[in-house]
Amino acid sequence: MFKFKRHFISVFLIFTFFFGIGINVADGHSFVAEITPAPNSQLKSSPQEVRITFGDRIDKNLASITVTNDKQKTVTSESVQLSENNKEIRLKLPKLTRGIYKVDYYVISSNDGHPMRGSYSFEILNSAFSQQEDKHEKENETVSPQRKGDEKSTSQNSDNHNHMRNDSNSAQPQETDESKGTLMELFIYLMRAVYYLGLLLLIGWVFWWNFVHNYSTEFKKKYLFWGIIIQMLHLIGLISMILNQLNVFASSGLISTLGFSFESHFSLMWLVSLALSLIGFACLFRNRWLDFLWIFIIALVKVLSGHSIDFKPTILLIISNFVHLFAASIWAAGLLFIIIYWRKQRLYVQSFLPLFSLYALLSIIILSITGIFTTVFFLSSADQLFTNWGLFLLAKLLVVIFVFIIGGLIRLKLKKHKTANLGLLVKIDFILMTIIVFLVSIITYLNPLP
Repeated sequence: MFKFKRHFISVFLIFTFFFGIGINVADGHSFVAEITPAPNSQLKSSPQEVRITFGDRIDKNLASITVTNDKQKTVTSESVQLSENNKEIRLKLPKLTRGIYKVDYYVISSNDGHPMRGSYSFEILNSAFSQQEDKHEKENETVSPQRKGDEKSTSQNSDNHNHMRNDSNSAQPQETDESKGTLMELFIYLMRAVYYLGLLLLIGWVFWWNFVHNYSTEFKKKYLFWGIIIQMLHLIGLISMILNQLNVFASSGLISTLGFSFESHFSLMWLVSLALSLIGFACLFRNRWLDFLWIFIIALVKVLSGHSIDFKPTILLIISNFVHLFAASIWAAGLLFIIIYWRKQRLYVQSFLPLFSLYALLSIIILSITGIFTTVFFLSSADQLFTNWGLFLLAKLLVVIFVFIIGGLIRLKLKKHKTANLGLLVKIDFILMTIIVFLVSIITYLNPLP
């Protein structure tokens, strides 16, 4: 065990050295470059199409545009068309009458699998098609003076009523859509947090198993039981992530209009992750080297399906995020271990604490270094700190500061052999870790560019 421990520390230090010399600036990230018609624009005539251009290539099988009128009805059933360079999507439109129209779009970067969902509105003031309809209505009007006068009065009241109703409809559905969208976004963030938490705990739980598998039979049964629970948590989170990539969770509710494609890189990575998760139920906690091979592959697949492959130097960034994930897993699962066994098996916990304290300290150091390293790649200007991405990043930084404080208190109590309130500090540390995971699920979903 000591030999493995020494090798592990050496690997961490080597990676740290490379991170220190390898900082570079990123080339870019997928973002919306141009939209036609422009958001909140007022048009004199019906546009021929909706066109959205992105700064990077998008997956051709996972792109959608939906245009709805003020009655929330889809105006066309045409399919989305992609440009040859896979950076632009278009949707042909029929002749539209005057009114307000909402555009919802959803795409996924073909490189890193980053989803981009957005919506905006435009207004048609008075199209030629609308004028023809008005003319047709006037021709059908009766010429009776009395009725004409009545209709004029009724028309004025009707116009006022319709104007108020249209104003109400234009505001009320928008409020409803926004509230639905907010709830759906929150649901997506929660599902992403479940996935990340499940992945971290599973990798770490398998890792720590190879240090505690010589404990008592009762202890091992409980450990393996929690291993199954964590595997199920990871599988649920993984499936929800795949469904989210397929845009099943939309702002309007649960939909399923897109097919899964095996042509893109990220789709293949998600499929491999799903296969590994299912295989894990049969092969984990049986053989030491098989366990380490499994956690190595699933961590690597996760990194390869993320933002790392979309930036340069790609190899260095992949290594950085891999070590970041591995270090976070060791820390998270170790905290869960202490919380589970603290009350009824305190002796095992006390023998585990010195080892965990060492690895937790190394993990926090590595997390800080790799976190700064990754931030440098995304933070190309100070303006990004004032975006939603930047604000959540600052919130994460604040929580990390508290983690350092709690970690220092835990180590201080261990050195003084005062473990009376150690359980409470560990629980606080675990809660802070969970908050960080939730913030990460949001940060990795938002576009970092202003």
